This record gives sequence, C-alpha cells and structure tokens, in this order.
Amino acid sequence: MNQVLAKNIVSLRKKQGLSQEQLAEKLCVSRQAVSNWERGTSVPDVATLTLIAQLFDTDLTAIVSGECEKTENRQGTQFSRTVLLLLSAALLAVHITLAFFGKVEFFPVVLLPGVLTGMAFLIHFTFRHTTAQNDFSILAGYDKKRDNVEIVKKQLATIDLLNLAVVLFFQLLFFLVYATPRASQHFAGISLFGAYILTFAIIVVGVNLKMKSR
Repeated sequence: MNQVLAKNIVSLRKKQGLSQEQLAEKLCVSRQAVSNWERGTSVPDVATLTLIAQLFDTDLTAIVSGECEKTENRQGTQFSRTVLLLLSAALLAVHITLAFFGKVEFFPVVLLPGVLTGMAFLIHFTFRHTTAQNDFSILAGYDKKRDNVEIVKKQLATIDLLNLAVVLFFQLLFFLVYATPRASQHFAGISLFGAYILTFAIIVVGVNLKMKSR
C-alpha cells in the first residue's frame, strides 16, 4: 500500500505544480516527511491524509487505494460525453432552422436528427443516473452477486461515449440529404435511421463482448 500511496501523492502534487517544500508548508510538516511519503518509507497519519484529500479535492479512499487515476479518467470521459451531447443538440438546432427555411422536409429532420438527439439524451442521462445511484436493475441480465460494478460502469460509459460519437456522425451525414430531391428525402432519412440502429446494436454487443473477455 505504501508504494501506491506514494505514487498518488507524487502524482497529485505534480499536477498541482507544487514542490515538496510547498506541499510540506501547506500541510504543516517538514519537507523530509513529504519526501519519505513519496519514497514509500513512511505514511502520513489519518489526519494528514484527510488534509491531503481536502487540499487536492479528492477522495481519501482514492488516494490510499490507487483509484485517483481511474477517477481522473472517468472525469475526462464524462467531459467528452458532455461535449458530444452539446454538439449534437447544436446540430439539431441547425437542421431545424434549415428545415424552417425550406432546405429540407421537416419529417426527415424529426426522424433522424430529432429522434437521434432525443435517444442520445435519454441514454446519456439514464446511464449517468444509474451509475450515480449504483442501481443497475434496469439492465437486462444484471446480477449484483456475479457482475463487477466497476466493469458495468465502464461498459455504460463506453457505450454512451461511442453512441454519442455515432449520433454526431449521423447528424453530420444528414447534411447529404439536403442534396437529394425532396421526393427522396423521406427514404434517405429512414435509411440513415436504420443504419444508426444497426450501428448502435453493434456497439452494445461489441462493448459487452470485449469487457467480458478481459
């Protein structure tokens, strides 16, 4: 545990741009004490660990157990998912505006950009709520005694991220529909929607198989 804790303290200190002396000053300890923690030859007491967690705005358990890096990765993934979701909403607004000015029929816009964006929001916030509550009962086949919660969370995050990227891709692809005759736009919208459903099914199956193979 000492080496895990040492690695986390070094990582957190460097990310904040602090020297050992500066960290020691903030914690009211000697620089040598910080050096010993980072070399793994000693560990901070519980009170000091609590101060370290507060200073770096992280969880005490994460520092001790080595989950800091995983937490940062999840935060980065969450940021990417949020950006993709906002971009999809922005593109939907563009498609609706262009449909209003008669560049494309409203039905294809509702069918593809509209439905896809709605599904993206539904999946995203359902997965976020499920993960936050640690309640995976809505997932078919989930067994809390058999399934690893962390793996399930990673599955949901990966599916959500890939789905948002695919939705954004189909939103951009939909601009090609503007170049088709109006009589063909309904068929083009239905075809793209069918292609999305197939792609989403492949994502779900592929992510589940890859996670289970590990």
